[in-house]
Order: sequence, then C-alpha cells, then structure tokens
Amino acid sequence: MDSYYTLEVIDINKDYDDTLCLTLLEKNNKFKSFHAGQFLTLLIDVQGEEVRRSFSISSSPEELPKIMLAIKKVNDGVISGHLFNKIAVGDTLKVLPPLGNFTVTTSPENERHIVMFGAGSGITPLFSQLKSILNNEPNSKVTLLYGNRTESSVIYKKELDDLQNIYNSRFIIKHHLTQPHEGWDGFEGRITKKTVVNFLLSTPDAVGTAVEYYLCGPDEMMQSVISAITEQGVSTKKIHREAYNTSVVEKDESIEIIQREVTIIFKGDEFKILVEPGKTILQTALDAGIKLPNSCQFGSCATCKAKLLSGRLQLIDQTALTEEELENGFCLTCVGHPASDNVVILYEDQF
Repeated sequence: MDSYYTLEVIDINKDYDDTLCLTLLEKNNKFKSFHAGQFLTLLIDVQGEEVRRSFSISSSPEELPKIMLAIKKVNDGVISGHLFNKIAVGDTLKVLPPLGNFTVTTSPENERHIVMFGAGSGITPLFSQLKSILNNEPNSKVTLLYGNRTESSVIYKKELDDLQNIYNSRFIIKHHLTQPHEGWDGFEGRITKKTVVNFLLSTPDAVGTAVEYYLCGPDEMMQSVISAITEQGVSTKKIHREAYNTSVVEKDESIEIIQREVTIIFKGDEFKILVEPGKTILQTALDAGIKLPNSCQFGSCATCKAKLLSGRLQLIDQTALTEEELENGFCLTCVGHPASDNVVILYEDQF
C-alpha cells in the first residue's frame, strides 16, 4: 500500500488565466524535506475512483512546512476540472512522497550562473529551484527567460518581480509574451532558437564553464533551446530539462502499431496483457487490475522502472533513466509501447 501525506489547503489563488495556485500545509511535521524541482502526485477521489496526477512543487525546500502547487486547467481534464470547481480552503489532499530527478543541489560555496528557460506552467519547478539557489548561494546569479501568452497569464508574476527587486543584479527576468498588450515593454513572441542565440551572443556570461541551464516547458521550445545552446559548444551535461508532455524522441515508422501481447513478471507472478495501439504498458496493466508501482505516469519519476528481458519497445522519452540504466535494458512502462511480439518485462527488485 502506498504511503502518503495529508496536506491542508490554506490558500487558493485564482488570479491567473487558467491556473490555480494552491498553498498547502503539512501539520504533522512528517513532510520534512524535498529537492527543489521535484513533484508531488495527488491522489484524488473522483466519483469513487482514485485518480493520480503529478504537479511540480513551486515552493522551495526552505519554505517548508508550506508547500505550493500551480495547477493549469486542461480542457476535459479530470483532476484540474475537479480542483478548479471543488477545492476550498480547509480541504485536505492526499499526496505521495516527492519524486523527480529534475533537481538542483545548492551549496554556499558555489559561484555560478544558472540560466533558465520556461514557458507557461513550466515555471513551477524552476520557481522552486531559483528561490533555493538565490537563498543558499550568495555568489551565484540566475537569469530566467519566461514565455507566456499574456501578462495576466504569467504565473507567480508578483512573486518573481519581488524577487528581482530583492536580489537586484543576481536575478534577472526576461519576459516574452505572444499576445502583449499595448505599451508592453518586454519581449514579444515565443522563445525560439533565434531568441536564445541572440540572448547568448548578447550576454557575455551566459556561456562558460560556470554556467548551467535548466529548461521546463513544451518540447518544441526545449528542443529549440537545446539546439541553440549546444551550437555554442556547450556540453549536454550542463543542460537539465523537465518535459510536461510525453514526446517521442525517436520513432521508427516501420514499426506496425497493432495490438500486442506483453508478459509482465511482478513479485514472482506472470501476467499477460494485450496492449492496444495508443495505450502504454502501464495503463493497460493498471486497467487489468495489476497494481504495478507508479506515480507520475509521464516518464519523469522512474517509479515504474522495469527491465526488458525480450522483445522491443517503441523508443520514447525516458530522460528519467541514466545512460547506464538504458544500456542495461531498463525502461519506463508509463511511456512504453510494445514494438514487437514476445515482449517480456521484469519488475521490482528481482534483477
């Protein structure tokens, strides 16, 4: 059975377009720590069924016991719609322990420049990280390029402006709007490869040995940013990213997308499931009543990590796994699709 925390809703902010900002409190002093950039998985009862959704923590570890989440409303979204319509101050939420590898480790001895690129709700883990860096590293600076549709859709705008006033030259924000109002004095348009190249060339300390890059937002934006950065000779080891959508990074068009049988070995038992086109192995297993370990369900936390013993899987974004894990045949079933017959997957600590 999953262990979970119970958090009380102590504040609700609906001032932003299509985004609900919650402040939560864990009163029993059990939620003691997390890493800036991690996420929480909410366990929500919707018409008698437990539904799980993961949201990045936007507060920093230094702000505990308060915890902040920003939830973007999704058309026909079960959880976002439920929270927008029904959540109230005083309600409680069940959450799983924090997870995620898109994290930052701080030290007072560090002297570095952290350059961040975010768009929309992608600000949430970056907001946690930048606050932690500014608070714990007095000799480091942060530059944030942040894209949104309108000024009223800029999540945590007041808080970001306040931080810029507090830290002055140590924290610089460059806002980009695709639908700016008349008189807008920031940047116009999306964050594109050209945008990033211009920024890098015009900012002397945006490239160098003491610079690291953190990205969170739509895959198209992140690919543009990565392309621009690496063309400046930056190692990919200095680029850290979190995606908010599951995207195929390599797709073999020759693979026939059909119903395929998958064998799962879990806790010594063997299960056979039929995975339909468009469904993941994890989704199919859960629908069949097989209680496999899972949390985020979008390839970020690695809770569903398993080992591929035979067959082939469709290659998709598995950035939560290390290169060594990938070389040793590990996969994430929450974003995995069978690409051949005879797929056999081994779960848990049996390897």
